[in-house]
Amino acid sequence: MLSKPPGIEDIFPDRIGRRNLIVNAAREAFKLYNVREIVIPVMEFTEVFVRGLGNETDIVSKEMFTFEDRGGRSLTLRPEGTASVVRAYVENGEYNRLAMCKFFYIGPMFRAERPQKGRLRQFNQFGAEIFGSGDPFHDFEAIAMMDAIAKRAGIGDYTVLVNSIGCPNCRPDFVRALTAYYTGVKDLLCRDCASRLDRNPLRLLDCKQDSCQPLKKDAPRTVDYLCDECKSHHGSVKGYLTGGGIAFTEDPLLVRGLDYYTRTTFEFVTARLGGQNAFAAGGRYDNLVEEFGGKPTPAVGFAAGIERMEILLEGKEIPGGGIDVFIVHTGGETLAKAVALCGELRGAGISADMDPGSKGFKAQFKKADREGAAFAVVIGEDELAAGTCTVKDLKSGDQEAVGAGAIADFIRKKLA
Repeated sequence: MLSKPPGIEDIFPDRIGRRNLIVNAAREAFKLYNVREIVIPVMEFTEVFVRGLGNETDIVSKEMFTFEDRGGRSLTLRPEGTASVVRAYVENGEYNRLAMCKFFYIGPMFRAERPQKGRLRQFNQFGAEIFGSGDPFHDFEAIAMMDAIAKRAGIGDYTVLVNSIGCPNCRPDFVRALTAYYTGVKDLLCRDCASRLDRNPLRLLDCKQDSCQPLKKDAPRTVDYLCDECKSHHGSVKGYLTGGGIAFTEDPLLVRGLDYYTRTTFEFVTARLGGQNAFAAGGRYDNLVEEFGGKPTPAVGFAAGIERMEILLEGKEIPGGGIDVFIVHTGGETLAKAVALCGELRGAGISADMDPGSKGFKAQFKKADREGAAFAVVIGEDELAAGTCTVKDLKSGDQEAVGAGAIADFIRKKLA
C-alpha cells in the first residue's frame, strides 16, 4: 500500500466544513477591507526566500524544501507567503506604480519541520500585505482585519500581543544591549540560542525552549530603545487599537523569527495550542521591497495558519455540512422519476442525491441521514399513481404530499 510522506495530510469531507468556514471568513473580511486576491507560485527561485527571510533564520537554514531543476537552478517550495508577494509586486511594475496596493493570498506552504499537531510539513495559510504607506493606521488595519476574521470564524479565546522592534536607526543599540545580556548567561542557553548569539541575537527572544524561557524576564526590552519616530509610531498603533475596540496586550519581548520586520510586530495567541501558541502573526517590513530591487516602499502584513485555526474550532458545530435533498424510490418506474427529479432539483440550485440501486426504504433513509440531508423526497408506487411526492423534513419528522411539478419551489421555500 502506498502512503503519503510524514507531515502531510489528506483532508476528508468531515474537516472541509471547518476549513471552508475559516477561508470564507477570511474572504469576507478581505472584501470589507478592499483587499484583493493574488495567486503566487508554489515554488520560487531559492534566492527569493534567502534574500527575503535572511540567511540566519531557522526557515532558511533548516526548514526549506530546496532542490535543483534539470537546468541546475535552485528552487524552493514556498515556506511562507510574504517574500513571494513582494517579489511579484516588484517584478510586475503595473502594481508597484500605484500609490497603494492591498493583496491577500490563500494556499499551501512547506517547511521541513518535525511534524506535530498544528505544525506540518505541508500546511495552509492565508495572509494579507499592504504596500505603499508607512502610516500606523495600516498597522492597525492589519491587526483589525485578522481580529475580524477570527471572530467571524467563531474563535474568541485569544490574546493579541503587540510590540515594536524599532527601525534600522534605533535597533542596533537594542541588539548590542541584548547581546551583552545574553553573553553573560551564555552557559544557560540551548544549543540553537548559543549559536544565534553571534549570528542573529534578536532570535533569542523568540526561542520556545524551556531552558531559555526564564532568561527572558531580565532581558532588555525593545521599547526602551526606540527612537522618537518609532515611539510615536508605536503609540499611534496602540491608540488606533484602543479606539477601534480591539483588546491587546503590549509584549516588549515579542519579536518575529524573520529578518524583514521593522517597527510593529504582533501575534494572535491562545493557550489551547500548547507551546506553539500563535495562530496568526505579522508586522511591518518597510525595507523589504527595496531589498528585492524595488523603490523604497513601506509595507505591513500578516499570515494565519488554517490548520491551527481548525484546531480551535474542534467540537464546534458547523452548519450546512450536508445536502438539501435525498430522493428515495422503489425502483422501476419510480427510479426514472427519481433520476428526472434529481436533475431538476440540481438545475434549480438545490443540492440533491440518490441511490439508483434497488434498496429498501430503510437503507435509503439511513443513507439520507449519513449524507446529512435536510429533506427526503419519497417516490413510491402510491406517489407515482397520484402524481405527487412525499417530502419529509428529516429534522422534525414532518411530512406532506407535494405535486411532482412543484417540488423545487416547495423545497426552496422550506430552505429559505
